[in-house]
Amino acid sequence: SNQASIALGGRLLTKIGGSLPIMRRNDDTLRGKVWRLMLGVSKLDASDYRLQITKEESHAYYSKIRGDTKRTFFTSEEYNSRVSEERLVRVLNSFVHRYEQPYCQGMDAIAAGLLYVMPELNAFATFAALMKVHFPTYFYSDKNRKKDLIGAFSGSYLAWHVIKICDHEIYEHLKSLPAFHPYTYLFPLVASFQAIAQPFKELMRLWDFLFCFGVHLNCVLAAAQIIVNKKLLLNQNVRVLQQILSQRNWMNKRLNARDCIDCAMGLIQILRKPKHGKLWCDISEHASKFDAAVRIKVEYDTGVSLKEVATEKNLLEKEANFKQQKSTENDEQ
Repeated sequence: SNQASIALGGRLLTKIGGSLPIMRRNDDTLRGKVWRLMLGVSKLDASDYRLQITKEESHAYYSKIRGDTKRTFFTSEEYNSRVSEERLVRVLNSFVHRYEQPYCQGMDAIAAGLLYVMPELNAFATFAALMKVHFPTYFYSDKNRKKDLIGAFSGSYLAWHVIKICDHEIYEHLKSLPAFHPYTYLFPLVASFQAIAQPFKELMRLWDFLFCFGVHLNCVLAAAQIIVNKKLLLNQNVRVLQQILSQRNWMNKRLNARDCIDCAMGLIQILRKPKHGKLWCDISEHASKFDAAVRIKVEYDTGVSLKEVATEKNLLEKEANFKQQKSTENDEQ
């Protein structure tokens, strides 16, 4: 019955802080207003959001959401003094209901950063704009899993390519280390939208740069973090280096946003030169265009430059065939 459904929904929602969630007032900040302006977020639909938050937990993704939100910026006093887990869960749960899109790990950090600087309704609208318009390839997931997080994977490769072009010394040093691969340390940084870099206030300054100049520069900023810390990385043995580049202890949690942004601006000047035209085009498109993101990943996985007229389906087939060929060669050996 209808009353039974309401009662069930109430019991479920007590897990996130109350029988009926309440949108707490949270002061808007200048930073939040500027972010929304730069990202083109102007329309808010309070009625629709209130409808979403009255829905029960997503059966498919709620446990995954809660598993992540318990750890989101857990060590940051600045964040935890301002944003409750209840609000974060509500935004993420409402998003998967409203857009029928799977929850992916890393979404929690994006939503959390937005909630820190703006009210919940504004944060929800901005989060949706980022996921659906500005970097839809980053947190995409489908049933076949062939394009899962395709933008983040391609962004990791692009960051590695930027390092190769702009600082060959650190590129060769990292490349020569045993068991190291760009994904080992660049993927968590790119996929989290720099969120593994701390302290939290410095991360907010990186997002100032990305939201104002373009989220596609995420991979350039990742490369800049490596290059800025070049001296530190060149003077460490493998064991210590792995700790410094680990997801939980990225650069010893000593992010200096100003240095990274200054470095990124210098890298952009190099990358915009005509001889790097294709790379710059890939950087510009990887976050928003699925065809470009798939092509970039396949090119780097296979080492073969592909024509842009190739369809997404053909690109995925090429990658699958390449992997099958490599597997067969390994079996024969």
